[in-house]
Amino acid sequence: MKNNHIIAICTALFLAASCATPGELSPWREGNLDIHTINTGRGESMFYVFPDGTTMLVDAAGSLLKKHKYMPTAPKPDSTTTSAEVIIDYIRRFGPKGHTDTLDYCLLTHFHTDHMGDVKGDLPLHPEGKFRLSSLPAVGAAIPFKRLITRGDPTEVKSSNPARGANLENFAKFANWSARANGTRFEYFDPCSDGQIRPLRKSVPGFRVHNIASNGRYRTAPESKEWTTDIPPKAVLDSIGDPKAYPGENALSTVFILSYGDFDIFSGGDLQWNHRDLHDYFDMETPVSKLCSKVEVMKASHHCTKGANGPEIMNALQPDVVVASVWRDVQPNPGTLDNIWAANPDCKVFLTNLAPGNIVGDYISRFASTGGHIVIRVAKGGRSYMVYTLDDTAPGCRITGKWGPYKCK
Repeated sequence: MKNNHIIAICTALFLAASCATPGELSPWREGNLDIHTINTGRGESMFYVFPDGTTMLVDAAGSLLKKHKYMPTAPKPDSTTTSAEVIIDYIRRFGPKGHTDTLDYCLLTHFHTDHMGDVKGDLPLHPEGKFRLSSLPAVGAAIPFKRLITRGDPTEVKSSNPARGANLENFAKFANWSARANGTRFEYFDPCSDGQIRPLRKSVPGFRVHNIASNGRYRTAPESKEWTTDIPPKAVLDSIGDPKAYPGENALSTVFILSYGDFDIFSGGDLQWNHRDLHDYFDMETPVSKLCSKVEVMKASHHCTKGANGPEIMNALQPDVVVASVWRDVQPNPGTLDNIWAANPDCKVFLTNLAPGNIVGDYISRFASTGGHIVIRVAKGGRSYMVYTLDDTAPGCRITGKWGPYKCK
């Protein structure tokens, strides 16, 4: 009874701290882990504030796609506001007080425009770096990155469908300028590291970012310091003479599990198994699934679309909460939702958007939320967490819903 009483008091204090002003998300507090899914309607972007105040941006949504057979959702908050502007404002609003002039880490999971930004000729040109201010470069120009991490060299492990050359060239110009102007340290994601991404301001007991896979390479065992790959050597793929023999860009995404106490979140970019019937090495989900166990939260891979979040990885992760950055009318996919709920029937699924053209039938009533920014706030020590949705149509980002607290298992 005494322990239950203490837990009740701690829970009440956590709830009070999490919603100090009705309708507004209270500022981050030292000891909490905040994970923000920023909705621009243009792709995927997540902002992390570690318990010590270390900050990390994972991707910077910025596709400029307007018409396609798989139509995009409407940009948020409106068509006159760029994704970069949304992300910059959001970081300054919810980052640690006094620490929003820089970002400690920026991780680009893979080279696609809905994660890095799209280059168009009418985008402003940075006066010094001579790069176009597409989404990720625009964020980095306004809020300098201390470290910039990518999946690897895009020419070393060649993919069949990376962002077009102009986007890669623009990114390279930005990275070079940022290194010169801001001292940004550029590095590749190490699939065998538990310390590449870590709290930088002070030690945080029970905190770890466990890298698992990147660039088609994955650990040989959950705690191994060696990696392997199923992708044939580049020379072999080059000799085939078929561009479609190269793995898709999504399969090369960076994958990690962030742990804090008893809390775990899985994040795998656009990891997928799609087209494994053509080549086994197109499937990166299955080998990654063998390196995973149950988590509290999963960032849905590839926007919860077809060919991702398969039975193997869902059965390994069995998340209690799934957060999906949806921005096309084919997202989420009903078959993918079946995989999620087959692994955990009680899983709560949060979507940043739901396009009018999406047909998910009876599943609509099963979603926890279908719009807005999504915030996971983990209490000090990592024993429980809350989920919030925030208004993505106005600058105030007021709370539109809250769930929890949920106890970490």
